[in-house]
Amino acid sequence: MIIRCTEKIVVFTAVAALAACQSETFATNQSTAVAPSVSPWRLMLAHDRNGAVLDGDRSNIISAVRSGCQVRVAWGSARTEPPRRSVEHVSDVKWITVRNGDQVFAQIGDFLINLAALGEPAEDHPRREEFGGTQEVVEWRATLSTDGSFNAVWYKPHSGEFVTRRPQNHPMRWYADCEPDNPSPLYQEG
Repeated sequence: MIIRCTEKIVVFTAVAALAACQSETFATNQSTAVAPSVSPWRLMLAHDRNGAVLDGDRSNIISAVRSGCQVRVAWGSARTEPPRRSVEHVSDVKWITVRNGDQVFAQIGDFLINLAALGEPAEDHPRREEFGGTQEVVEWRATLSTDGSFNAVWYKPHSGEFVTRRPQNHPMRWYADCEPDNPSPLYQEG
């Protein structure tokens, strides 16, 4: 009798332990499920490579700057000739200027030149000399504007030596991390 009772206790304990493990696994799976998150970043302005507004309004990004919101800018480019490649970038803005109440200029950088992002080793890149060769570190920074202009400057950070300037135009998207609430200029007339 004792053996049979012990066997029942062992079987009961094993079943209870298994049920507890399954419940814990279920609870764990439930708690580790990724809940949808809400990004604080809101699109304020999207424009084409010439600055023509596609979505939003310039006044939105200007108001965001005047409200003290953090700003990010996104842009991309694609090669049309082989090998076809595309890149998309998003950067926080380091310095931002509102000019004459209707144009925004954002300074970004400093970034290492990253040829790997294009899928090409530096030594095989057709413009490697513009990058300062393959042995030296070259960085870039840029000023982007709501008129579509993008003026990148490449330099050698160790010496400060200028490498090249790469003016270009891109479609861009401008984001802010808060709801703008201050359309007033940051200066006072007078």
